[in-house]
Amino acid sequence: MIQIAGKLLSKLVANGGDDLLKFSIPGAALSALYSTVTTGSPVAGLLTGALDLGLGLGTAKAIGKYAPQYAGKYRNYISDENLAKYAGKAVPSSVVSRMYEPSVQQNIANVAGSVAAPLLVEPLFLPAQMQQATNQSVTQQQQLGQQEMLNQMYAPYTADGTLYQLQGLPSRVTGQY
Repeated sequence: MIQIAGKLLSKLVANGGDDLLKFSIPGAALSALYSTVTTGSPVAGLLTGALDLGLGLGTAKAIGKYAPQYAGKYRNYISDENLAKYAGKAVPSSVVSRMYEPSVQQNIANVAGSVAAPLLVEPLFLPAQMQQATNQSVTQQQQLGQQEMLNQMYAPYTADGTLYQLQGLPSRVTGQY
């Protein structure tokens, strides 16, 4: 299993993937931290961070491979000191810094990975009481009981399945005589 992951990682970092990896790590780290805090499980945080890294890096890499017109570009930069030093002369390649700038599409893919990873992992680790659906009639009965206690009155006459009060409406509307 570790050998497979190693081969996959080596394929991802080849051909500019290492530069994309540098841009994916901060989002993955924040997703991992957020998931650890919200679920209370470090395992959920690690899984979320790994999935975020895989989704963001993999999608950005796929964009560069299958749609090269949307791939990021390498830019050459020269520091101000070297620019002043070599003004009017040929600049040696040793002073030129090469930096990768991902495209807008690759940045969107990276952010989408950061959004999708917690949505896919966190529900697996949330406590059961947070996933429990509340019955609407139970909620309605609780609210009516609270109204009765607060108003120190009888429970209001409401339409079935709603909190719409029918008191004061003509009998032809309510059907009550």
